Amino acid sequence: MKNNIWILLFCLILTACGGEEAERNFNPAPSLVGFDIVDSYGVDTCCSIKPLTLDPYIDNGLFDVFWKVNSLYDYRVNIRINSTTDVANSLLVYSDICGAGRACDQGGNVICEYTSDFYLSCNNGRHPTDIAGLMKRVPQNLYLMLEICDLNSPYCTYQYYPVSMQ
Repeated sequence: MKNNIWILLFCLILTACGGEEAERNFNPAPSLVGFDIVDSYGVDTCCSIKPLTLDPYIDNGLFDVFWKVNSLYDYRVNIRINSTTDVANSLLVYSDICGAGRACDQGGNVICEYTSDFYLSCNNGRHPTDIAGLMKRVPQNLYLMLEICDLNSPYCTYQYYPVSMQ
């Protein structure tokens, strides 16, 4: 009987230590699971390896952005554009807070518009982003980015696709 008590005590100590380790490794920050774009010509990054093209003269410059996120808490989603693959110095096109009970929870989508005078906006944004400073010529290859950020820390992560801006 005495041995059984020692074994039980030893097992409880091991379980408690394992629980603390799991708590230390727990990361509540959101993770970006998927990011897809459907361009002006209907090319979908989820199903094609064709290059993406945004053309203001096709379907009024409309294109779609989709994302999937794994997050326990609310997070911020940003759509950005840049001439490099780095989010630093990129231009913010769209931003929203997503999470439980919101229009975007563990994923979402927005309809964006690219205009012939080099403006980008999403979800009928009142203040389109002027990207003329990124445009050296037409067509111009740029990078459309989807960034997700934790609201409770400085943690952010992003993915990008190269797009040809016509």
